[in-house]
Amino acid sequence: MKKYLISVLLFTSFSLQAQKLVTYNAPEGAEAAPEFELEVNGRPVFVYNTRNAAVAYFSFEGKVEVKVTFLAKVYDFDIRPKSRNIAGELYRNQVRFSIDKPEHLSVEINKNLKRPLFIFANPLEKEVPNKADKNVIFFEAGKIHYPGEVMIQSNQTVYIEGGAIVRGHFMTDKVRNIRIAGRGILDNSHYNKGQHRPIEINQSEDVRIEGIILTESRHWSCASHASKNVTYDNLKIVSSNDWDDGIDIVASQHVLVNNCFIQTKDDCIAIKAGVNYFTKFNSSSNVDNVVVQNSVLWNGVWGNGIEIGFETRADTIKNIIFRNCDLIHVEGPEGTFTIHNGDRAVVKNVLYEDIRVEDSRGWLIDFKILNSSYSKDKVRGKIEDVRFRNITVEGDISPYSQLIGFDENHRITGVVIENFVIHGTKINSTYNGMITTIHADDIVFK
Repeated sequence: MKKYLISVLLFTSFSLQAQKLVTYNAPEGAEAAPEFELEVNGRPVFVYNTRNAAVAYFSFEGKVEVKVTFLAKVYDFDIRPKSRNIAGELYRNQVRFSIDKPEHLSVEINKNLKRPLFIFANPLEKEVPNKADKNVIFFEAGKIHYPGEVMIQSNQTVYIEGGAIVRGHFMTDKVRNIRIAGRGILDNSHYNKGQHRPIEINQSEDVRIEGIILTESRHWSCASHASKNVTYDNLKIVSSNDWDDGIDIVASQHVLVNNCFIQTKDDCIAIKAGVNYFTKFNSSSNVDNVVVQNSVLWNGVWGNGIEIGFETRADTIKNIIFRNCDLIHVEGPEGTFTIHNGDRAVVKNVLYEDIRVEDSRGWLIDFKILNSSYSKDKVRGKIEDVRFRNITVEGDISPYSQLIGFDENHRITGVVIENFVIHGTKINSTYNGMITTIHADDIVFK
């Protein structure tokens, strides 16, 4: 009897732990999305409204049941990334499904890409700071905060509690050991085009940005200039504005982008050097050791999905890895995998691995060495040693690719394409891959 009782208690304890769910009440004045409602384990979750999407978030551990109600007729739906294999059920105007681990999901009703519902199912929080700590800038839940510019100092943490909205922007300059974290929202909808970057990391080291949602960028969403040891983890960016690049990595080294979600009108990821338009210091350092992994990307009608360039004003941009990512939509006429070398840099040792493309409407691969409107250097660079491995491409459009060097001395060399599958067909030549090449050598298919 005692053993039976212990077993029941252990089972009950495990079940409670497995179903742990944290939801966050929206602050007064937050705008609700007009067409979506959401329940998780029968508990209502607030759905925020943005210009281009509805957004909801919660944290959990174990398995949860999700119910999305669309306040109009539902003919069909998609839950992306498709690679998650989430089998939803449709009952009238409700979509129901379950998840048993953290996910960043796009629920798209009736093929409408203008108004998806983004569900950010976070892991439970760790390392929640003490708001009484003098080194913590704490934005508490239940409020919309208007701090303006927040200049972060060395050894400080900025924390946005779940259920808080911050309408301001964060800056650093020559600092070390900082953290921007939480589950709340950093919103830039009140700024004008080009007025402020939501998060700008300048000449800093040992920086972590994690957990928050960033909405309505009016400029580059989250840029690091001339910085080292920068980590973006579980950052969610939702925007549809001019110049709203997701994560810009400029003249920086040892940068990790992990488990992020980015939907932007402009580039999702952009790696650059020598962009001195908005800073008073030189950002022409070499770029080295950048990893973008385990992330979900949606590029809108401008820009590119995964971009190196156009500004490449450094000697080298090297050791770049894009791994295990889902590009669920790349809507514009530009490109999915792009290197636009507009200056002197040698771009080399780049790996694209285990990447799934669900919808590519512009160029699939677009590598160019060129003199562009962004170019400043008088000499051109090179592109060397680029590998594609285990890439799948789906969608309704068969995309074209191009590898275009500049001249006989500034060429694209050493591109290896291995297990690259487009619409079920393995690519084994430039012909069946629909790839145009000029001033490009050593293109190898495996």
